[in-house]
Amino acid sequence: MVEKELYILCALEQMDQLSIGQLSRFLSESNLVMETDLKQPLAHLKDKGFVCQAVNLQGIVYEITDAGRVYLSNDTASEQAKAIIETKSAEFLRIFEREKNYLAQYTEQSSGIVPVFLSIRDEHKIVLKISIIVNSVSVAKKICAGWMNNSGRTYDAI
Repeated sequence: MVEKELYILCALEQMDQLSIGQLSRFLSESNLVMETDLKQPLAHLKDKGFVCQAVNLQGIVYEITDAGRVYLSNDTASEQAKAIIETKSAEFLRIFEREKNYLAQYTEQSSGIVPVFLSIRDEHKIVLKISIIVNSVSVAKKICAGWMNNSGRTYDAI
């Protein structure tokens, strides 16, 4: 198995459900993989039946399947990856828990426009929901990255 796929499986086993953004952020900020597109490795793991998609309040998330857990338990090479993920995951779990109330997502369209969806929650109730359209993924990423820190000013302005 490709190292990136192994880290993805171990992260999902340790951290439960993660969006593609959370997974990418965890793996790149933990210096486990260089920041790259995870769509292909996730699709490959999904085809093997090792991960599946689910929908929760954050949108589309990935989770490990029983087949993925069995694979990891039988793969001796995964022990080192599991240990690395375990030491780094606790901090990110705290960050992701705090960020749950500040959702920021974007989807890239073939037409070149990029819709960005922003919201603030108070537990399970949505307090504010904004949709905007930008013309590039880089702008969408910048908006999403700054949403939690800037959401209070946005809320006050509205």
